[in-house]
Amino acid sequence: MEQHYGFFRSVLILIAIGIWIIVLQNAGLLPQIRPLKIQADQVLEIKGLVEVENTVFIKGQVDANLESINGYSKFYKDPRTGEYYVIPVTDPYE
Repeated sequence: MEQHYGFFRSVLILIAIGIWIIVLQNAGLLPQIRPLKIQADQVLEIKGLVEVENTVFIKGQVDANLESINGYSKFYKDPRTGEYYVIPVTDPYE
């Protein structure tokens, strides 16, 4: 049976390189790939789709179009009971 020492050697080298990459990332010498944390004091304009899987803290005001959320403005119909609920909407400029 012929031994493939070149293959075993290259596999061991790849394993050693992988271990050293993990060690250097844990030491903070190599950057890790993580989700970005964005903090902004100014207005952000976001185009497209944003998925949020956690909590978002918003300092200031957020414009919400209730017609696009509910299909009609200021009311919400519970599909289980059929009752309508009023969404509290206040206009700060009145």
